[in-house]
Amino acid sequence: MAKIFTIANRKGGAGKTTVATNLTVALSQKGSTLLVDTDDQLSAFNWNEYRQDKLASLAILNNLSDTIQPHFDEYEFILIDMAGRDSELLREALLISDVLIVPTQPSILDLEILPYVADKVATAQEINPDLKSYVVINRASSNYRNVEAIEAKKYIDGYPIFKLLDTVIHDRKVFRDAMLDGK
Repeated sequence: MAKIFTIANRKGGAGKTTVATNLTVALSQKGSTLLVDTDDQLSAFNWNEYRQDKLASLAILNNLSDTIQPHFDEYEFILIDMAGRDSELLREALLISDVLIVPTQPSILDLEILPYVADKVATAQEINPDLKSYVVINRASSNYRNVEAIEAKKYIDGYPIFKLLDTVIHDRKVFRDAMLDGK
C-alpha cells in the first residue's frame, strides 16, 4: 500500500510544485514513486516530460480517488501536487493521504491562509484520523538580516494541527532554472 503525500496550499506561488517534484525525485531513490499533478496548468506533469529519466506521472483533473486507487498497491509512494486553490480534488486528497505538506512563504499574506487550511485538515481528520499535516517555510529570503522566517515560525506555532518542519527553503534562482531542465 502506497504512502500518499499531498503538497497543497490554497495560495498560488507558495512553491508547491517545486517541493512536490523535488520530493518525488528523493522518494524515487527509495522506492517506486508516482507523481500526480492535479493542477490544470500541469506544471509538475510537464516538468517530468522535460526529464531525461522520466518518472511515473499522471495528470488528474477530476475523480482523484477513483483514478489513483488502482495504483495504491503498484507504488510505494504517491505524491499529489495540488493547484493553489480550494477544490473538490483538495478535499479528496486529504481524505486519502497519509501526509499533507503545506509550503508557505514567510509573508503575512501567505501565512493568513493557514487558518483556512487548518480548518480543512481538521474536517478531513474526522474521516481520515491518520492524516499528518506539516508546514514548510519556502522561498524565504537568503538575507541573514531578514527575520521574516523567524516571525513566520512564531505564527505557525499558533496552529498546533500543523507540525513545522525544521527545514527552511530559501529562494534561489537555481530552483526555477531546474524546473525548466526537468531537474
